[in-house]
Amino acid sequence: MKTGIDGGALSITDDRLKMGVYRVAHNLVKELPLIDVKSNYRVYRFGRGEKGTQLSSRSNIKFVRLPRYGFQKIWQPFELISNPVDVYLGISQSLPITLYDVKKIGFIYDVGFLDHPEYYRKSHFDLTAQTANVVRRSDHMITISQASANNILKKYHIPKEKLTVAYLGVEKQFMSAGPKYRRAHPYFLFVGAFKPGKNVPMMLRSFACFLENTKGPCDFLLAGSDYWLDPEIPATINALRLRDRVQFVGFLDDETLATYYRGAAALVTVSLIEGFGLPAVEAMACGTPVIASTIGSFPEVVGEAGILIDPHDEESLAKALRRVVNDATFRTKLINGGKRRVKQFTWKNFARIVYETSRQSVGNV
Repeated sequence: MKTGIDGGALSITDDRLKMGVYRVAHNLVKELPLIDVKSNYRVYRFGRGEKGTQLSSRSNIKFVRLPRYGFQKIWQPFELISNPVDVYLGISQSLPITLYDVKKIGFIYDVGFLDHPEYYRKSHFDLTAQTANVVRRSDHMITISQASANNILKKYHIPKEKLTVAYLGVEKQFMSAGPKYRRAHPYFLFVGAFKPGKNVPMMLRSFACFLENTKGPCDFLLAGSDYWLDPEIPATINALRLRDRVQFVGFLDDETLATYYRGAAALVTVSLIEGFGLPAVEAMACGTPVIASTIGSFPEVVGEAGILIDPHDEESLAKALRRVVNDATFRTKLINGGKRRVKQFTWKNFARIVYETSRQSVGNV
């Protein structure tokens, strides 16, 4: 079987943007060539980014560099005509408009932009058009949680047989014991993009309530890219006079991030929109309690291994913060439950599902 992969995300050089689709692309090109050594893979990319040899040294994978301008609309279709493949993996939640005589596996991570267009003012039109094209032209689609699958089926009225769920994996840096980040006071941790849908201002208001009824100082660390920044976050920090208790620690590489997870009292990730919630899985792998949202994928990803909170209920979140700090028995229960649960989230499993879906689409070539 010959497989073409949209590896445009691998051309990212800004570390702050190496998340989401980048992680999917990065791990797929590492795992897929190992599953079936007789299959061949062509990964389309542009620009510099990581060298192909850094990603995979397998002989059955080839990295094809194409011009950046017109990368997907012009050059990928042209390359596929010149060097045909059996199946194309559109892992960027988009597909080339002109792509014929090849089975297409479209990836859709979530469709939160349809539920909350106010959070996607700059990208709503493009996301809507690109995703509709994926739904219309894919022979089969892959999404990353049952919650996302249910929303896709509801919004686009497609047969459920056309959609497969494949859970994302967790990087090896988070799966092993290691050092903890230490500071003068206990701290809670948020990890992710500072977008409105992440609901960070609500978490900070709950944290302020927590501080009013807690003995001793405690901090709230915000880890992630400053590429996006909801202006309500600094406004909330200033309004609640939390400048001494809330700290932006910036983008952290995986090795450093793991130390922050291990040292945290809990990961707090009470989003309004979530297709999967990879930081929750990373935190569980590191032995850190997770306080997550009842909305989106969290109930199936975190389940009983964490505390699930209505993302509009600030008082309930404040109570959860207090409990995870003060109840040692409950905290241990969450840690042990998280370590058991995280075993199902591996990139090898993810790649295996992608591979089997591809095989079925092309008729076991």
